[in-house]
Amino acid sequence: MWHKMRERAQRKHWPAGGLAPIATLACILGITSASIAQELNTNPPQHQRFGDSLWLGSNAPLVDVSRSWRWLRGLSLTGYLQTTSGMWANSSALTNFGRSAGEHHGANSLAVERNLLQLDFNYFLDGDNSWFLRFWGVYEPPYPWEAHNIAGPDLVYDKSQSDFYNRYDIRDAYWRNTTGPLTLFLGHQIVTWGESIAFRVGDVINPQDLSWNFGFANLEQSRLPLWMVHPILSLHRWGPFSSNFVEGVWGPAWQPLYTSVNYADRRYSGQYSVAGAVNLLPPSGGRFDAYPYPFMTAAGTSSGAQAAFPQITDLVSPFQDWTLPADQWANSVEGLRLHTLAENTEVTTMYWHGHQLNPTSFVQGNPASGQLLQMRYPQLNDIGVTLNRPVYLAPILLSDFPFVLRSEAVWQDRTPFNTISPARHNAVVYSSTINTLLALDMDSMAVPWLTSTGNATVNFEWNNYTILSPNRDIVYGGYAERWRHNEENLLLSVSTSWWWGAIVSTLTGIYNPDGNTWELFPSVTLTPPWTDKYFITLQYIGILSNDRFSAYAGGVFKGKSILLMQFQYNFNFIRGQS
Repeated sequence: MWHKMRERAQRKHWPAGGLAPIATLACILGITSASIAQELNTNPPQHQRFGDSLWLGSNAPLVDVSRSWRWLRGLSLTGYLQTTSGMWANSSALTNFGRSAGEHHGANSLAVERNLLQLDFNYFLDGDNSWFLRFWGVYEPPYPWEAHNIAGPDLVYDKSQSDFYNRYDIRDAYWRNTTGPLTLFLGHQIVTWGESIAFRVGDVINPQDLSWNFGFANLEQSRLPLWMVHPILSLHRWGPFSSNFVEGVWGPAWQPLYTSVNYADRRYSGQYSVAGAVNLLPPSGGRFDAYPYPFMTAAGTSSGAQAAFPQITDLVSPFQDWTLPADQWANSVEGLRLHTLAENTEVTTMYWHGHQLNPTSFVQGNPASGQLLQMRYPQLNDIGVTLNRPVYLAPILLSDFPFVLRSEAVWQDRTPFNTISPARHNAVVYSSTINTLLALDMDSMAVPWLTSTGNATVNFEWNNYTILSPNRDIVYGGYAERWRHNEENLLLSVSTSWWWGAIVSTLTGIYNPDGNTWELFPSVTLTPPWTDKYFITLQYIGILSNDRFSAYAGGVFKGKSILLMQFQYNFNFIRGQS
C-alpha cells in the first residue's frame, strides 16, 4: 500500500492518434501473422483446448510463442471485449430537458450502447527495454436523444452526429528503458499523481474525455494520455528516508487528436494538432451535456432574473470561439515530483506547470462591434503534497482494523472564474485556490456477520475546494449560480464479496450540501466461480439534487439517472517470454 504511488507511476496506463498509429498497428499484425500461422501449424491447438479457453475460462493463451523464433518470444497480446448498455431511469421526465418550447427530445429510454475492443501489445526486447501499445476501437450507434439536438455554429438543434463517439486509435504507445537507477518512459501515456476514487486533486496531468460518461463514475477510463517524456530516477537512502525517487514529466503542446472531435459547431476546426491537450466535453445538447442556463445575456434575461454574462449587450452569431493552447514551446507542460518513505509514512511533493483543462469563457469585443464568448485555457502553476500512512484508532475496539490515512493538497496560483460584475468587461477574475483531500481507508476487514468468503473495504473521502479571494460576483462558467468560499464533497464507498469473489458488491455515493445533491453509483459484479475471464456488472448512476444549476455539485445533470449493464470478456491470444 505504501508504494502505491510508485506502482501507479510505473504501471501501464490507459490516448489518441491518427493514421500513423493505425499504420503501426497494422505493421505489427502483418509482421507477426506469418510467424503465428507457422506456430499454429507446428503446434495446432486441440479443439477441446480452444473450447476450454473460450468458454470455460482457461488462462492458457491460444498461441504460445515462448519457444518460437528469438525475436518473437517477447511478444504478448491480450485484451478484452466490453459492451455497455444503459437505459434512462425516467426517460419521460427528460422529454423537454433544457429545451425551449417546440424543441424536445424523444422519450426514448436508450442512454448508452457502447462497444469497446481493447488490444494490449507487450514486447519485451530484453530485461531493460520493452514496448507497450494499447489500441481502442469503440462503436456507438446513433442515439434518438441526439437525433435533432446537436448545436451547429448558430446553436440550432437540427443536426445529428451519429459517429461522434466512435474511436479507432492508439491510446498508449510508449517505450520503457531502464539504465542503472533511471527508468525512462517515452511516448503516449498516462501518469497519475492523485489517489482519489472520484475527485481530481493531485491528478493534474492528463485531461479527460467527458463526452461519453459522467467523469466521476469512471475516472480511470476517462483519462486521455499525452505524448510525453517521463523519467523516474531512483535515489539513495538518506537517513530515515527510504524508497526515494524523483519523477519528471515534460509534454509538448503538440497533442494531436482526430477522433471524437468532429463537433457540429466546428469548435476545433484547424486545431486538431492540439485537441488532445484539453478535456473533451460533450457535444452541445448531447446526452451527457449539462443542463443549460436560460439567462445568458442581459437582452435575453427576464425581469427579476440574473444574466450569466451581463457584460454582453450585443451578441454576434456565431457567438462562441474556441482557442486551444497553440502548438508553441511556451505552451508545453512540465512537472516534478519527489517521493520518499519516512518510517511508515509515504510523502510526495510536486510542482506542475500547465494550463486549465476545462475552458473559461472570456467576453470579447464591445457593444458597438458585437461581442462573443472566447473559450480559453489559461496557464497555471500547481504546488502540491501528499501524505499516506497507517493509523490506529481506538486501540481497544479497532486495533485489528487496517486503517490507512490518505491526504492530498494542491495550491494553484491563478485560477480563472467568471464574474457577473459589470466592471470586469471580459467577465473573468483570478484567484488562488487550494484543493484538498482527506481520506480514511479500511482494507480487507473481516466481516463474518456479513460474508464468510470475503472481506470488506471502506473508503471515506472529504474533498474541499477553497477560493482564497472570493467575492459574491464569482459564478460558475455559463451560469449565474455563485461559487462559495468553500465547496465541499463527501464520498463513501463500501465493497465486499461473496462466494470467493463470484459476487462483488460496491456501494458508492458522493454528497454535496449545495442543493442537497447526491451522485450515486452502486454496482454489483457477477463472475463465474470457475473463471475470471468474463463477468457482468450491473450499475445504477443516479443524480439527485434540489438545484439543477449547481455546477460544482453536479446538479446540472439532475434527472439523467441511468441503469447500466456491462459485459466484459478478457482474452489472452499470444504469450511469449517476459
